[in-house]
Amino acid sequence: MSTINVSSENDIIVPTNDGVTYRGLGGNDTYILVSQDNTSKVSIIDTMGDNIIQLPEWSKIKSVLVAKTAIQITYDDMTIFTINGADKFEFEIGGNSTNGELGIKKNFEEFVSIFNLTIPESGTTNISTSKIIFDDVFRDLYEVTVKDEDDGHKFYINSTLTPDLNISSGKKYVFDQNDASTSLHPLSLSLTKNGTHGGGSSLENISFYANGYKVSESEFVLLFSEGKSFDNAFLVYEPLSSDTILYYYCLHHPGLANDAKILVDNYVPVTESSIEASLTVLNNGISDFIISNKNDPIITLERGKTYEFDVNSPSNPFWIKTSQMTGTGDAYSNGVTNNGITSGKLTFTVPSDAPSVLYYNCQIHTEMTGKINIVDTNTSGVIVTDDNSSGGGYGYQFDLDISQSYEISTTIDLPPVSYDI
Repeated sequence: MSTINVSSENDIIVPTNDGVTYRGLGGNDTYILVSQDNTSKVSIIDTMGDNIIQLPEWSKIKSVLVAKTAIQITYDDMTIFTINGADKFEFEIGGNSTNGELGIKKNFEEFVSIFNLTIPESGTTNISTSKIIFDDVFRDLYEVTVKDEDDGHKFYINSTLTPDLNISSGKKYVFDQNDASTSLHPLSLSLTKNGTHGGGSSLENISFYANGYKVSESEFVLLFSEGKSFDNAFLVYEPLSSDTILYYYCLHHPGLANDAKILVDNYVPVTESSIEASLTVLNNGISDFIISNKNDPIITLERGKTYEFDVNSPSNPFWIKTSQMTGTGDAYSNGVTNNGITSGKLTFTVPSDAPSVLYYNCQIHTEMTGKINIVDTNTSGVIVTDDNSSGGGYGYQFDLDISQSYEISTTIDLPPVSYDI
């Protein structure tokens, strides 16, 4: 391996030459690790001055090997960077001096701990990983490819055919769509299986990036068409604590994800055998929800049991709430999956501490609403009953105590009338 000696000044070096050792002679030097077009091996040694290793935004790491005073970092394209005297460096995550970007600095021990490794006293320790830098933090990376199977094109995630994914709320995840096989298959996430092809939509809390910039979903989709070229295409997603079960899908074509699911915070999906009852939810224009063939009925649910609402009410989002109101406020989320959908399955596993009264509401129309009674035991066994109150919306109903007697006067006093004959 040949050697390139840098100057004794404060240098900024982008080590790109395969089979070369870059040796620092003095000064405070910055080395920017950038992926190469082909497999290559680069070595760095610099024990003089205050030196920095920068790993720019979107750097993808596939493996890390650590010794007592050295580290070997393998990038996604199998570019291997070996840093000798690594204990003398700072590691700046997301930094890039060529464009003025500042990152977060870690010492050698802190940097190694990111990969759940500790610095060994002797020998080496290593880990295979799939990480990418986004917002100056290493994120879990899902690399997306597409292969032709017997039943058509299918997504592969990290080389596995349409796997279920388990993720955690509060963390950001990056889906990498830079493989050539995905060029006609933009990926997105939805509460509904098959997303827009199944009557659903993409999640609001996802972001699309391409060619170094954040773009809209529509701009992202346009890149994935015949003859288009792009670079750095990523989808970034941070699950909410209220997210439970999601689906990834192709924005152009249905069926690429099979039955794959994304489970948040170890959510356990409801199985058909555990569902107490399934209720159909349709709409009568914008005046009523039709639930199991009844207009805005009263629903009685038991604590501890699971109910499925099969919703098909276009333009009328179906919400379970603690109050009788439109909008998205006061949503009741405990045990509820897919609250606020217009199409698909909403499931409700009624918690043991659920309030005695909840409501279902349309997000938009005040007339489309009804009451949900929560009980320990539904002795009648009847889940859906007519609401006999007149009118709709958020009116009032007055009850008379029929055990009391009421006197009704039939005497009518008329004013005197004179007639001219």
